[in-house]
Amino acid sequence: MPTLSESLQLAFQYHRANRLAEANEVYNKILEKQPHHPDALYGLGMLAQQVGQYQSAEKLFNLAVQVQPKYAKAWFSLGNLYQAQGKLKEAESAYKEVLALQPDSLAVYNNLGYTFQQQGLWDEAIACYEKALKIQPDCTEADVNLANALHTQGKLPAEKQAHYAGLNNDLGMTQKKAGNLKNAIAYYQQAIVLQPTLASAHYNLGVALQQQGQFEDALSCYQRALELNPNDFELRDFIIIYQGLL
Repeated sequence: MPTLSESLQLAFQYHRANRLAEANEVYNKILEKQPHHPDALYGLGMLAQQVGQYQSAEKLFNLAVQVQPKYAKAWFSLGNLYQAQGKLKEAESAYKEVLALQPDSLAVYNNLGYTFQQQGLWDEAIACYEKALKIQPDCTEADVNLANALHTQGKLPAEKQAHYAGLNNDLGMTQKKAGNLKNAIAYYQQAIVLQPTLASAHYNLGVALQQQGQFEDALSCYQRALELNPNDFELRDFIIIYQGLL
């Protein structure tokens, strides 16, 4: 019979290998023996989140931090889950719990800043991004988020806008690859705000909107990208085919 520790390591191995059904089975076997095992609760929460069962994930993360109040990783995942669902005050509270345990957490300051930003609390957002950059000065995401917040306040120099438009476009692609379409769209849109003539941002926004089922809006983005880059014959052909499918 494997020990609880060995079972947990096995569950983690299955989870990392994306063998989700097997990971789920082992996590649940651990909880049969020890119903309040925080790591098993957390693992099941991550599984639930991966398959879009957000209410279950929220419940499991909350159980994990009730059992182990200093479980920083679970607080952080809970904050991210709240943020993804637009529960911004709850996300803010969860991130602050992490900072009480890990005051030098770059990722938490960046995510908390974004949570403030989504609430229109620009001064608080800027302060968080600046703290993140003090921890890691070369953090592109915090740098871009800070620039976006400063631009909203009219404080980003005009000569820097094209540079940050490109970085927003790059971050959008990174977020899309990670499956975070909502964040990807926000970065593409910000790239266009900063540099309306950036054809690749219009195209990338179109791809993301198409994946979300917003087909007419996607077409408008593709057409705008072609207007800005009329020699892109592949895009021209794609638009003709795409229009025929609508």
